[in-house]
Amino acid sequence: SIVIPFVCRSLFDINNESDRRPSGTKSDGTTKVNNRTTKGDDWGKCISTPGREKSYSQQRSCQDTHPFVPSASSRSFISSMTRSPESPRGKDELQAVGEEHSSDDSTNLLTDSHSTASSTETEAIPAKPELDMDDDHHHDDDRDHDDSSDDFSLQKAFPTKQGKMRAGSSKSRKQQQQHTSLSFVRLVRYVRPWMSPAIGVAYLTYRCSSWSRSQSLLQEAIGFLLYFREWLELQTNTSWQLPSLLLQDAMALTALAGLTRLVYILYHYTWQHDYKPKLVTAAFESAQRYVPAVQVKVDAQTGEMMEKGDEMLKKSPTRTRTFRLPWAGRSNDVVLQELQGHAAQEDENWNSGKVSGTVYHYQSKQHSDLMNQVFASYTWCNPLHPGIWPKVGQCEGEVISMTAHMMHAPTLSMTQQNKSQPAEVGIGCITSGGTESILLAIRAHLHYYGTQRGIQYPELICGSTAHAAVDKACDVYNIRKVVVDCNRAGYQLDPHEVRSKITSNTIMIYSSAPCYPQGVVDPISELSRVALEYDIGLHVDACLGGFVMAFLENQQRQHQLNEKDSEDFQVPVFDFRNPGVTSMSADTHKYGYASKGTSVVLYRHTELRHGQYFCYPHWSGGMYTTPTFAGSRAGALSACAWAAMVSIGEEGYRERARVIVRAARQLAKGVAAIPELHVLTDQPFVVVCFGAAELEKDDQKQQKQASLDIYRVQDMMKERGWALNAMQNPASVHMCVTLNVAPKIGEFLQDLKVAVKQAVQEGTLGRIKGTAGIYGTVGSVPAGAVIPTLRAFTDLTLAP
Repeated sequence: SIVIPFVCRSLFDINNESDRRPSGTKSDGTTKVNNRTTKGDDWGKCISTPGREKSYSQQRSCQDTHPFVPSASSRSFISSMTRSPESPRGKDELQAVGEEHSSDDSTNLLTDSHSTASSTETEAIPAKPELDMDDDHHHDDDRDHDDSSDDFSLQKAFPTKQGKMRAGSSKSRKQQQQHTSLSFVRLVRYVRPWMSPAIGVAYLTYRCSSWSRSQSLLQEAIGFLLYFREWLELQTNTSWQLPSLLLQDAMALTALAGLTRLVYILYHYTWQHDYKPKLVTAAFESAQRYVPAVQVKVDAQTGEMMEKGDEMLKKSPTRTRTFRLPWAGRSNDVVLQELQGHAAQEDENWNSGKVSGTVYHYQSKQHSDLMNQVFASYTWCNPLHPGIWPKVGQCEGEVISMTAHMMHAPTLSMTQQNKSQPAEVGIGCITSGGTESILLAIRAHLHYYGTQRGIQYPELICGSTAHAAVDKACDVYNIRKVVVDCNRAGYQLDPHEVRSKITSNTIMIYSSAPCYPQGVVDPISELSRVALEYDIGLHVDACLGGFVMAFLENQQRQHQLNEKDSEDFQVPVFDFRNPGVTSMSADTHKYGYASKGTSVVLYRHTELRHGQYFCYPHWSGGMYTTPTFAGSRAGALSACAWAAMVSIGEEGYRERARVIVRAARQLAKGVAAIPELHVLTDQPFVVVCFGAAELEKDDQKQQKQASLDIYRVQDMMKERGWALNAMQNPASVHMCVTLNVAPKIGEFLQDLKVAVKQAVQEGTLGRIKGTAGIYGTVGSVPAGAVIPTLRAFTDLTLAP
């Protein structure tokens, strides 16, 4: 990687040097012109400046030796062209010299013919005494120009054949340099992927050929360095001992650092989570790129999905699509008629109460009208310009503070200008959703616990049930994700496993309250103690259930309620009351019942929040800073979040939370009563996850198998109008209970019993592990290459 670019660049520079030599220049610096050989220094002597005129013989000698040196008449013309027009004789000389050159062929101005140069010189000699030398000296004082400026002025006024040749040669050299640079870039780009294997093969070849030698590769490199130092000292008669010692120290330190990193990788990295996924992915991508049969198989797999795209996404095949901008704009009535007709039909999908999650508020015209009116009030608002819409900025700050109060987060005491009482301001930010909240929280921890501590290879510990946004963040920030298998611990993140995986590179622990797949809450209190012990961050992802669990756990409020409402939901302490919790995230567009597109991320202190900011003071457009990834944002969504929270209030959230948790536990109890099913969520709050019960085998050598295929149950429930979310590892499905789903629990259980009975009658054996549906859909992914299939599905979602 170092030697090849260096050699190529050196050759490129040598070619450039050779291009800059005069025509006929040899490697020793001599130039052969008209059968006469001159040195490079003689070439410079033939270049004279105005006011330092040479004799006629000197000019003839230079003219014969170097045909590119202008003659005297040409030099007179150059002086007249560069002389100020206001000088006494500037205009007359310019006109006279112009007439003289216009009478001759323009190609005779700069020619290498001896006869032409002689005639030109003869005509120019008598005019020489008439030149005002004092005036020339005067111009030398005003401007300090050389022959390059004279040649430029001459060629600009009268572009001769030789001048055109010079311009063409310069252009040709520039094109050649660009072509060489392009070839160099393409060469390095082609060679780079093969450098590591080539180095490995070269090392193995070297080691096998010199197996009997006792010296290592490092000793060989140091020996070569010592030999090179001796040779350099002989050539320069200078001691190079200190630079050689420093270079040897650098090589030794580099080898020591590499060895330390190798030992660390061998000790901490695992085959299952670190090497196997990367090798499998790399092998498949290589096979897809270089093996035609694999590419044909992948194309067939993705083609199958593309053909079923409209069916999977429930798009009408006879729909009218607009691919180009209409020439004449449509009227408002036509636009609204098209959209409102589809919206009314599509709203029936979730208004029926048979959709898992998706829309969390029940069908309420009053609440929907409030969201629509608030959004219409701030349709054009952009929080990137806070001075234009100060009320939206106030709404965002109040949403952050109200959420922080719910989660018992620390606040900042800021005294208002017109009031003596302090304002408790939450430390957080509004984002576009749970994924961005997680990405920003990990970015903040990376800066605070990673960059400031000088960690070059940061690590994050999470469970196998963590949200896919963690993988996205690790991919973006180049963080190593250390996974703890949660299937053996009731789908919870085991604190003892977490403790055993913490290293000096660990920056944070990621936990869920609850997790999306199984709806289980991690032991936040125990993880908090681990985070405090090792002084690392702990993020609690409460995006899904934060606005439900926060209104169930306050025992003091529960004792103040009526006896019928005083039931104990056994909510663990999952928020900032645990001292080790450093950040949390909660979605206002889920159980906060705000319009889609808002979430809140909270921090324990401002230094941690500063880690998520992007600040760039050197932009030519001015100093730039944003709290989130997005620059421009929809301020109307922030206003909707504020309106939803203040309109519902604490009492409204508490009432809705009790309805949802009661419905979830009623659903879990009903599913557990079906013998063929197994509930994975022990104590549900919002999500109930279940799979196929395992059949016990008499022969211990036989692996346990499921009583049915749980995905077939999902398909049969889909035929009855229920949209469930498919999970994987283990194979399961879940229902996220919303205010629309809560009244339909009894109907769901009845349909589920029928679907299970039908699946058992089919006699299909279930799968303990399998490929499940894509997040946000209820379809099944075809077997085969998963990543190309996911990309094809994403292409379908972006197609009209």
